[in-house]
Amino acid sequence: MSDSLSALASSSDEVQESPALIFLGPPGTYSHQAAFDAFGDTVHYVAKQTIASVFESLSSELLFGIIPQENSTNGSVIETYNILRCEFVGRDSFVRGEITLPIKHSLVVRQNVKIEDIEHVLSHEQALGQCKAFLREFLPRASLVPTDSTASAARALLNPPSEGFDPLKSAAICSTVVTSLFPGLDVLRTGIQDGESNMTRFYIVSYGLDARVPWQTPPAYQKRALIRLLPDRDSVAWDFSRAIKALSIPISRVDRRPSLYSATFHDVYYLEVYDEGGKESDVAWFDCVNQAVERLRQAGLKSTVLGVW
Repeated sequence: MSDSLSALASSSDEVQESPALIFLGPPGTYSHQAAFDAFGDTVHYVAKQTIASVFESLSSELLFGIIPQENSTNGSVIETYNILRCEFVGRDSFVRGEITLPIKHSLVVRQNVKIEDIEHVLSHEQALGQCKAFLREFLPRASLVPTDSTASAARALLNPPSEGFDPLKSAAICSTVVTSLFPGLDVLRTGIQDGESNMTRFYIVSYGLDARVPWQTPPAYQKRALIRLLPDRDSVAWDFSRAIKALSIPISRVDRRPSLYSATFHDVYYLEVYDEGGKESDVAWFDCVNQAVERLRQAGLKSTVLGVW
């Protein structure tokens, strides 16, 4: 991780020939770690404060980004699926790949703070959800305070006391690497996540489809695509089974969020599909997905391809 941090620091004041990759910052987040594991020095790193701002910042100057999509303990990342509702996704920006990172959380505090001192626990809502058993057993009375990222929670512990916040009565759930980034912090407990196999899957996103994703080593994963389905805004009831029949491609997962553009309590659906045989070429898989979307259109269903990889 230290190499990635130095790479990020050096990128801020120099003209870079390598493409930019946007991640949920500040440095030291799991998004930063996952990005560096996948791309190393092939990109320069640009931190953004929220998942939404990662996607919204994609442009011809900031070509690539990484966003958390799902955690094996706490499920889908709601902020990611909320931004996938926006019309610019699937028109200007696309999902281009995926990577998975093992997540091991730690409880971090200001130096000399003990566990019995802690009244507030700060972290990203996903991290808080991934450590419920630890919090219930060891900090049952502590209030849980959501933050934009795990690293920003750690950094907040170094702020001076203010109304409603005492850093000497607070802790952060984050990676141990933050103690080398932010002097003055100590690791109180490690491995506090629920279960041993806590993994987060990330989507690699890009502005447009033309630029080659600059992997250090291209990952070997099953060919997939992400399709967004919108219900008819005028319909009272929507038969989801019609979409499954029309699609005629194996579906690995279905997610949904409230639609921004249709009647109340009508949802937008996300279907992640895959190449069952695993033998399609990239061009043939792209054609297969486009044909499936055309079948959805002919069935009277509005759909958009959000990514093919």
